[in-house]
This record gives sequence, structure tokens and C-alpha cells, in this order.
Amino acid sequence: MTKTFGIAALKEETSVNFSGGFTARPHPKFSITADAYFITIDDRIVLTSRFTDGNPAFASILAPFKDAGVSQAQFFSNAVDTETKGVDIVAAFFTPLGEGKLDLNLAANFTDTEVTSINVPSGLAALAGTGEDVKSTLFNREERNRLEDALPRTKGSLGARYSQGRFSIGTRASYFGSVEYKPTNFDAATGVFTNDETFDAKVLLDVDLSLELIDGATFTIGANNVFNTFPDEHQLDANRSGERFIYSRRVTQFGMNGGFYYGKISLNL
Repeated sequence: MTKTFGIAALKEETSVNFSGGFTARPHPKFSITADAYFITIDDRIVLTSRFTDGNPAFASILAPFKDAGVSQAQFFSNAVDTETKGVDIVAAFFTPLGEGKLDLNLAANFTDTEVTSINVPSGLAALAGTGEDVKSTLFNREERNRLEDALPRTKGSLGARYSQGRFSIGTRASYFGSVEYKPTNFDAATGVFTNDETFDAKVLLDVDLSLELIDGATFTIGANNVFNTFPDEHQLDANRSGERFIYSRRVTQFGMNGGFYYGKISLNL
């Protein structure tokens, strides 16, 4: 069916990657690493938006498949070009504390991805043109949202672990920046997209306590997301879709499973 829509077979993506960084140890107990990167991907393979028979430009193409119950189609296509810019920073510090040792670590990531071009295949352009309507059908606002705004642009973690003999205790706070949901609902009367939502930044806390029972056997109890933190719920009824989607299925800030509490024994024979 892709040929019917004038969409060519998939081809290899083309990527250019520039990166650079440094590592420093300004103090015997302190180290820091920073890396910056810039990545372009041309002809990126993405899942297109849906071509429906509600659009006159595509109704005639879908007509031969109507008897088979087909009223819309969706494909993988080399539809977009993207640019990604980012920085990773990692710092570590340790110091004796009492009869043990304290380790501290900090990690941060700043990433921004932008769709720089929507590439209408020549075959599709011959059928439906190259205007904004065709571009938004090939790769609509919601699909673009998945690449640009559905993942946190800022993430970070701060961890600490104290070790003394056979005993250690650790904790880590993880920060997930805000994300946005941008569906295609457009109100022509007001000239705005009506169902956009922003989900606030969250901090999750992990803790664990370990005791080496005998050489090679360690007992650990702990909790991931100890305060049972969840992403923000959808506030708009239209996005909740009859309570089927209380949490957004289109953005990925962090997991939606809440807290995880565990006990385990590790053997190192």
C-alpha cells in the first residue's frame, strides 16, 4: 500500500555526530566529566500520521481497499530530519567519615531535539502536493511532539552512599524535567490548540540498606521511588478518553508503576 500513496521503500538514515568533552580531577577526592554533543539525522525513519478517507486527497487512494474495511493507513517512512543538542555532566566526590567512607555523585543531562524538516516523498507530492496540509498528514503535531517535547529535556540525579565494614546505606534523588503533550485538536474559532497539557517536573527518591552476612553473601532491603510518586494525571477530559488514559500514553517522563520495595540476597562466589 505504501506504493499506492507514493511512499518509497525505506532507506538508510544519514547521521552526523560531533562531540567533545573533558575530564578533570581538581582534587584527589573530586572528579568531574562533561561531554557535549550535536547530532543530525537526515531521512529519519518514523511512523507517519494516519492517512484517512476523511481527507479528499486520500479518499480516492483508499477507495480500492474499502471492501476490505480499510479506511485509513499508516506507514514507516524516512519522513523527517532532526537535530539533537545535549550536554552530560558527571561529578564524584568521596571522603572518610567516621570509621567509614562517604561517596557522593551528581549526574545531569540536558538534551534538546528539534524536527528541522518534514520530507514529503516525491510520489506523495505528485498525488497530494507539498503544502502544510500534506506535511501535517505525513507527520502531524502529535507525532512531532513525541520527538521534541515528550521526553524531559533536563534530567539529573544526586546520590550518596556511606560504607563501613560490612554495612552500607545509600540514597539517590532523581529529577525528571517537565514534559508536554500536544495533540492535534485545533479550534478554528479561537485559533488555538485546545487540549495541550504540561506535566510538571518530579523528583523520585530511592534508598537501600545492605549488610554483608558472610564473605560473598550480601542482604539488601530497599525501595525505588520510596514515596510512590506518579506522573501528573491528565486534567482535560478529552485527553483522559473516558478514564482509559488517566496518565498520558504519548509522553514518557518516567515509569507509571509507582514505588517498588524489595529484599534480596546477592551471592558472589
